[in-house]
Amino acid sequence: MSASDQTSFDRGVSFKNASLPPMGTAVVLRYSSALSYSAAFPESGSETRQEFRCPSRLAESLDDFRYEWRAIHSKSPLASFESSPMPEPSCRSVAIIGLGLLGGSVALSIRRRWPSVRLTACARSPETRALALDRAIVDEVFDRPEAAANGCDLAVIATPVNRIASLAQELAGQFPELTLTDVGSTKGGLVRELAGTTAAKQFVPAHPIAGSEKSGAEHARADLFDDKPIVITPSGEELPQHITAVTEFWRATGGRIVTMPAEQHDATLALTSHLPHLLSSLAARQITREMLALVGTGWLDTTRVAAGDADLWTAIVSENRDAILSAIEQSRSDLDTLQTIVDQGDDTALRTWLDAAKQIRQSAQT
Repeated sequence: MSASDQTSFDRGVSFKNASLPPMGTAVVLRYSSALSYSAAFPESGSETRQEFRCPSRLAESLDDFRYEWRAIHSKSPLASFESSPMPEPSCRSVAIIGLGLLGGSVALSIRRRWPSVRLTACARSPETRALALDRAIVDEVFDRPEAAANGCDLAVIATPVNRIASLAQELAGQFPELTLTDVGSTKGGLVRELAGTTAAKQFVPAHPIAGSEKSGAEHARADLFDDKPIVITPSGEELPQHITAVTEFWRATGGRIVTMPAEQHDATLALTSHLPHLLSSLAARQITREMLALVGTGWLDTTRVAAGDADLWTAIVSENRDAILSAIEQSRSDLDTLQTIVDQGDDTALRTWLDAAKQIRQSAQT
């Protein structure tokens, strides 16, 4: 994007010299974390002013402008107005196999970006199927994966990780032209299990690094993947057209595409996601129910993800066992170091240890 395509403004200053991009472009608003701000938009020679109060879902408050907005917190005191072409849908119909938080959010994000795409889904429970239709998450919902995938160009397997490989093989066997991808947070075992199979040519492993301690389609959000990393871990067996279709699909959810080998992904996620979840659960287990009356925001923040689904996380740990064990050993060594520092009363070493952690945390993208 050239400098002429971007207009920056301080809070409260309107886009007086900005021209609106053509209808159907995606618009990104980067804004400061102030409690409120206003922006004016020129339209047919006049200005229409809109007030915002730090909304979490800007898209809903800008429907009149028929533009898609994504709010991205920035450390900069300035905001910027950016536009980029919205690509045509790379598929006409998409099946979501599994309608939990991630599956439902995938459907909503695609409906937001590509409203013309037909969305189907498979959900086991009648309650979830009813919810999916009531909330217009999808157009049709079925109780069998093959029924949902029939006639679709692409299918997203959004089940627990221990079911992904078998479902990929079943769907590939019935639909040889179907592009397949998933949302699983472990990749190495999946790639190894599918190696040499027909499914490996159609299946492009992916992991959207976004979520919540909440589960279920009732918590699905269209903006869940906005500016979040979507890791794609090709096995090398995929046909090129499937990699292209999956890359365009995940980009349409609002995410940022990152490509890396499956084993590197698993080793990294063991440290950035899987072990932190287990340590969160460990912290929650340290206190008794009688102590809950004395917990503060620190404990609540630290243990937030411990409220996640136990079955889901049991499957994740099982699939990424070796990398998680390695991460646990690394943490055990670090904990021994911390114990020695505290035992010796070495305040200088403790300050250095804490400051190193602080610097890493402050460098993390939020």
